[in-house]
Amino acid sequence: MNHFAAIRTFVSAAELKSFSAASKALNIETSTVSRHVADLEADLRIALFNRSTRGLTLTEAGRLFYSHAAQLLLQWEEARSLTSALNARPAGLLRLSVPSAFGRLHVMPLVDEFLRLHPEISLDITFNDDMQDLIESRIDLSIRIGTLPDSTMHARRLAPQRRFAWASPAWIAANPEPDLVNGKQDLQILMFSRLHGDGWYARRTDSDEGWSRVPVNYRFSANDSEALLYACRSGGGIAILPDWLVWQDARAGRLQRVLPAWEFSMYRAETAVWIVYPRKKIVSSKVRSFIDFIVEKTGSPAWWQNPQN
Repeated sequence: MNHFAAIRTFVSAAELKSFSAASKALNIETSTVSRHVADLEADLRIALFNRSTRGLTLTEAGRLFYSHAAQLLLQWEEARSLTSALNARPAGLLRLSVPSAFGRLHVMPLVDEFLRLHPEISLDITFNDDMQDLIESRIDLSIRIGTLPDSTMHARRLAPQRRFAWASPAWIAANPEPDLVNGKQDLQILMFSRLHGDGWYARRTDSDEGWSRVPVNYRFSANDSEALLYACRSGGGIAILPDWLVWQDARAGRLQRVLPAWEFSMYRAETAVWIVYPRKKIVSSKVRSFIDFIVEKTGSPAWWQNPQN
């Protein structure tokens, strides 16, 4: 038995004092009204109506049940109205998970503006470079960088990510240009993480060929992009750095491209900056509002990929 439907039918019949009038009000068959009431009486094990040729009247039990059932329907309508309004108007706590470096550089500068635009939203931002279970962690929205193995999530590409080899002008002046074709390089290489093995993937920017593994020697690795940026800027060697991280240093001349004909990756696949959120039939307005906001602010192409910025 659908208890909610039965209760709604009972309340309508009690107020209209007629099964046929209740059927018209609810747009259901009279037989359905009769069945709902009979099921409810069977479930409660007591009669709710006195039935006669004069119509319906409530029994003592029926009057008691009606007082509670009518209040229950009012509370349901109020809850439904409030919840619908919440989705129509962005409000509530929005929990974000962002990569540490990207979050500091490209999310935090936008927080004040977003909160001014949406005064009824509160933000809780977690800085985390690991893949998270969004549902278990109660995260509404995540920004992830790289590839997306998790197909159970909704994903929207915020921007492509391109990685190139960079070094400081002083390092470039003091060292010969590396040669990727002839195997391992005896150079000062800065690796993002030892978890990615002992090499990079590379492909020529002017070719349709796929990614090829390029083995390298390295003496320093770190799992933090900003640490690699600092080491590279300080003359520590060559680092593969993403465009969203290096753009300021590149335009200021603090870093220069090495092997400019080549593009690099940690994976044998295209990588990007993604907006990821759990699959739901209805996406809340607070989540939609942040997605729309960050997409607009990032632009297409992303503003850090625009030479005029």
